[in-house]
Amino acid sequence: MSSLSKSFKKAVKKVKKTAKQAGNTVANTANQAAGAVTGTAGTVSNQVSREAEQLAREVDAITRDTAKLAEQAYAESLAAGEAAWNEVVELSTRFLTDALSDVAEALAEDVYRKYLPLIEDMAETGYALLTNPTRHQEVDFLVGQSSQKKKDEDTRKTVSSLSQDESVQRTGNNARSRGLGTLSIGSGGSGTFGAGVEGSVGVAFDHPAQTQLRGFFGIGGVAGITQGVSMNFQFGAWADMPSKLAGPVLAVSLGAGAGKFCGGTQVIFKMPVTEKEWTAFATTGRLDLAGLVVCLGAELSNFSKDGVSATVSCGYTWVY
Repeated sequence: MSSLSKSFKKAVKKVKKTAKQAGNTVANTANQAAGAVTGTAGTVSNQVSREAEQLAREVDAITRDTAKLAEQAYAESLAAGEAAWNEVVELSTRFLTDALSDVAEALAEDVYRKYLPLIEDMAETGYALLTNPTRHQEVDFLVGQSSQKKKDEDTRKTVSSLSQDESVQRTGNNARSRGLGTLSIGSGGSGTFGAGVEGSVGVAFDHPAQTQLRGFFGIGGVAGITQGVSMNFQFGAWADMPSKLAGPVLAVSLGAGAGKFCGGTQVIFKMPVTEKEWTAFATTGRLDLAGLVVCLGAELSNFSKDGVSATVSCGYTWVY
């Protein structure tokens, strides 16, 4: 059995166990997450240490309470979609061998290099939002709303305001020209459920029309061992409309910073959901791109000499 399959099964057990635990552990995890994020400045060169330190402080302020606030909503999402989640686990265990994981990594590295200008643009925009006091406050509000599964008129007004930001406009237009017409703002990392399990929360909206606004929760298992706890600010661009983001995904997390920023990139593929689709993946080595997520403030413990290292995970996204 592949290491990823073993890890994914452990992730299922960990998520179910964590959903029943009291809030003290989650509060401690949130504080540990904030501490890990604050320490990321030491992973970058002296030339950009000032920017990294500022970024770490901003991410710290936003993500400190995300894990604590999100626990109940994660548990509710898992309970509501447990059948779908179990099916993802079963399919990944049957089909996602180490060999196919290697194929997914290679595909993700190709996507990363192809979309690098957009990824760098997304990182610039994320940094701009976090270091502008007004935008920082709006991002903080959205992360808080999404971590509590709230989607109200204030949420819509905040998204509308953020979408008018010059950097968001630029990046949104850039992404749309590449077939990625939906943007997302949120938080995520291993802090919510501990080592070996990743979680993400956020809001997604189509750019520029904003005909749809959806909140989302994502849970996934990670191949290998995750050292420590990390939370990060996430800015994403997606191929489908917000209402279509629900379902299983195959994510490849690349330990690759974008420009001067400490962080990483997730290349998200649409996971095969039938035996026929898995067979097609094994035969052709192709996967449909679901989206890109730039993570600012994440640790780069897996950063490789050539600038790219990959970790494969399987997961499921719930949309509300």
